[in-house]
Amino acid sequence: MKRVKLTPKVLKDEDALGAAIDRVIGSSRKSAKLSSRVRRAQRHLRRAVDERAWKLYLALEETVNARVMHEDERLIRWAFGEGLRQGRRRRR
Repeated sequence: MKRVKLTPKVLKDEDALGAAIDRVIGSSRKSAKLSSRVRRAQRHLRRAVDERAWKLYLALEETVNARVMHEDERLIRWAFGEGLRQGRRRRR
């Protein structure tokens, strides 16, 4: 994987931060394995429920994913800020 650089500019740009997160996560074998498990479970669920229930599930999944992404972005920004603060403290 090409090194993903987390800079103040990337942190300020929601799309750039999302792309950086995707590049880091996309290179993870564990993430790929978990994604396969999710797709398999979704196929089983889709066969077990009617179309209305499936659409409700997809809406729920979309909302949960949006929340997780928002939380990830907040944590990344916080961690970056803490790293900057710690770096400034060490230089003194």
